[in-house]
Amino acid sequence: GAFHCVLGDGKDYLNAERLLICSGKISHELRKERKKLDANDVSIITIEQLYPLPEKELVSMLKKYTSAKSIVWVQEEPANMGALSYIRPHLERLSDGRKVTTVRRSASASPATGSPKAHALEQEAIIKLAFVKYE
Repeated sequence: GAFHCVLGDGKDYLNAERLLICSGKISHELRKERKKLDANDVSIITIEQLYPLPEKELVSMLKKYTSAKSIVWVQEEPANMGALSYIRPHLERLSDGRKVTTVRRSASASPATGSPKAHALEQEAIIKLAFVKYE
């Protein structure tokens, strides 16, 4: 192995209708949920290096998924934390006109709820929302 700034799915997902883009451990949870749901119409791209943004690699990856009509940035952090404010303008600029939406926790003063049960429920909701089909 070697380090790759952007990781995409294999050729089995090139005809995906939606792209989930994320960074970090949530990518593993999304892949597990996709397998559970048998959601072969969803592809997952993981950005391993956020800064400096590997635009060339990201654009190359986005071009592989020509049938994807929407792009969803998924993060487990609250809306006012994590990479959302940094990455969304870049995704909108690089998306080639495709709609970019987000799935994340609501803005919060703290990165976690303080309750393991509440955190687990929120995490489950984020994962489930990432796979909801909406227009």
